[in-house]
Amino acid sequence: MQETYLEKPIRESRSNTRNHVFNLVFKLSFLTKEELESKQNILDILNNYYETLESEIAFEKRKNKDFIPLKINKKTINKQILDIYSKIDEIDEKISKNLKNWTIERINKVDLAILRLITYEIIFEDLPLKVAINEAVELSKEYSDKNAYIFINGILKNI
Repeated sequence: MQETYLEKPIRESRSNTRNHVFNLVFKLSFLTKEELESKQNILDILNNYYETLESEIAFEKRKNKDFIPLKINKKTINKQILDIYSKIDEIDEKISKNLKNWTIERINKVDLAILRLITYEIIFEDLPLKVAINEAVELSKEYSDKNAYIFINGILKNI
């Protein structure tokens, strides 16, 4: 996979990279378990995602000649996505253990994508719990229902 380089690349922040990973975890949540077992299926979705981003960048550059997009950190995104799905059973088990009178199948796909990503970062990337919860709350405020952050916070604080 080729890096997206620009005339004056601006390094993408960790939060922006996390946002890309969240979007991909959400997108992958629509695949079956069997489909997710194929690394090639995941790589195809990653490549399609990057092609879409590059089309959006090209569109923005045509609209605004001064537009300078962020340099996409594909290496980190790829590593995290492949790692998350190689450990998905362990991640889901951690989430399930912290559900009270609820099952993981009942969690909406947006909230589950947030929980999977942030649980992964807490367990496997040693993201401090306070930072992890803050990032999860920000993602839920942007992508989920108005009060979803309360549910997400309650689950993550016990991981």
